Amino acid sequence: MAKVLNSGIAAIYLLSLLFICGCASKSPNYYVLNSLQSGAPSAEKARAQNDLTIGVGPVKIPAYLDRPEITTRSAPDSLQFAEFDKWAEPLEKNLTRVIAENLATLLSTDRIGVFPWLNSAQVQYQVTVDITQLERMPDGKVILAARWNILGDQGENMLVIESSRFSIPIESAGYEAIASAESRAVEALSREIAAAVKSLPPVR
Repeated sequence: MAKVLNSGIAAIYLLSLLFICGCASKSPNYYVLNSLQSGAPSAEKARAQNDLTIGVGPVKIPAYLDRPEITTRSAPDSLQFAEFDKWAEPLEKNLTRVIAENLATLLSTDRIGVFPWLNSAQVQYQVTVDITQLERMPDGKVILAARWNILGDQGENMLVIESSRFSIPIESAGYEAIASAESRAVEALSREIAAAVKSLPPVR
């Protein structure tokens, strides 16, 4: 009887060891958000056609998104953090760069600064963004919600105060499709910001 018990314990131990080794050997997948410049070949290409200077940032995200793991929402009040699917760089930094690259393309300028820029930089418009939500929802769509501002006179004058919300379908299963949908959501936000910049009176 003792021999049978010992054999059973040994088998359980061996299965547990194999499970642990299997989990430890699985490599994580890493993702980034893409800009218009690095996305589809049909996307607009940046052309420096004017001297408009834009400063982008700060771009802020909620604390629950400030982590390597990709966040999804399984219920209105429940979040899940992917164990093996992660952002390749801090999400806040990725968002700032992508918004800046998108605005460079949409506004046809290569004069884009990312916060914090040098005090000597003559920024005509500063774009600040507060992302309040960016994750896959239970209905299979990505939601991006944000409040954003455009400031002039070196950040001294508030020109635009806006909020945006986008619901973007996820085209297939998996985290790569989630990252792609989030990139399209950031593109939609960038287009709204670019349209607002274009509507402002020319800087003298």
